[in-house]
Amino acid sequence: MTLTEALDRTTARQREIEEAARIVQAEMLYWLARLDPDDIMGSWFGDVLPGLYTSLMRGQTRAATGASAYVAEAAAIMGLDASTAYQVAPEAFAGAAADGRPLSSMLTTPALRARLAVEQRGQSPAWAVGQVRNSVLLMAASETADAGRGAAQVAMAGTRSVTGYIRCINAGACRRCAVLAGRWYRWSADFHRHKRCQCYGTPAGPGGDHPRNRRIPDWRVSPRAYFNHLSTRDQDRLFGPGGAEAIRAGADIPSVVNARRNKTQLKRLDFGGTTVVSTTEGVTRHGWFSYVRRGLERVEGRPLSRLRLTPEAIFRLSADREELIRLLGRHGYLTGSAADIARL
Repeated sequence: MTLTEALDRTTARQREIEEAARIVQAEMLYWLARLDPDDIMGSWFGDVLPGLYTSLMRGQTRAATGASAYVAEAAAIMGLDASTAYQVAPEAFAGAAADGRPLSSMLTTPALRARLAVEQRGQSPAWAVGQVRNSVLLMAASETADAGRGAAQVAMAGTRSVTGYIRCINAGACRRCAVLAGRWYRWSADFHRHKRCQCYGTPAGPGGDHPRNRRIPDWRVSPRAYFNHLSTRDQDRLFGPGGAEAIRAGADIPSVVNARRNKTQLKRLDFGGTTVVSTTEGVTRHGWFSYVRRGLERVEGRPLSRLRLTPEAIFRLSADREELIRLLGRHGYLTGSAADIARL
C-alpha cells in the first residue's frame, strides 16, 4: 500500500470527472446550436437555457456520484480505516454554482454580455454567439469538476480516519498550482482553486505523512519533479524565461513563483539606468526574504538593502554564473545557510 497507488486511484477518479465534463459539453453543444444570432435573449430563454440547465445538473450529479466509494478505496490504500456511517448524496451537489449562485443565473451571464456587446459596442451577432458558446462550455467543465471535488471532500469529512488530504496537480497545471503540489491540508480546509483548475486531493492521515516529508518523487505531488517533467519550452512558458532559468540553476520554486505575484517597476541608477523589476513578496517582517536578509546581516555585521529583485532582473544584471548564483542566494531564491550564502 503506497502513496503512488493512492495517487493512481485519485487520477482515475479525476479522469471520471473529466469524462463527465466532456459529456456535459457535448450535450450543451446541441442546445447552444439553437441560439439565434438575431434574437439572442429570446432564443436563450425560449430554447437554450432550459436544456443547458438540465445538462449541467445531470453532469454535476454524475461527477459527484461515486465519491464515497472513491474515498473509501483511496483511504484503504493509504492504510486508513475506511469505515463510515455516512454516504454522499450526489444530487445535493447539483443545481448551484461553486460560488453559491443558481445555475440559471450563472449560465445567463454570457448571454447578457453578448447582447450588450452587440447593442452597445457594435460587435457582430455571430461573434457574440461564439463568445457565449465558449464561456458556457468553460463554465460547464469548471462547475462539473467542482461538484466532483466537493463531493469527495464531503466524503472525506464523513470518514473519521481521514484527517486531511494531499493536494495533487494534473498535467498542464499552472505555476501557482505547481507550488502547492504535495501539500497536506486538514480535512476541513477549503480547496483553493482558480477557474478551470484541475487539481484534486487524495485522502490522507496525519500531516507528518505528506509527500514533502517523505520526499516522494512523483510529479503529481512534487513541484520540482513537475518542473523537471516539463519540456524546456513549457518551463519557460509557465514560469517565465527568467524564472525557469533560475529554477534550472537550482532556485527554490515557491520563492520564484511567489516573487512574481506583486511586481513594481523601479529605476536604479546604480544599475546603469536599467529599469529592473522588484517584488514585495516576502519582504514583510515575517516574509522569507526578510528571514534571509536578517540572517545575512548577523553573519556580515552590517545592514543590507530591503530591495528584492525578481529572478528575471537578476538574470539581466548578472555578468557571469558566479554573480548569478550569489544574487539568487542573497535574494532568497537559492536556499542554504546564511553563512554559506554570505560566502557567495
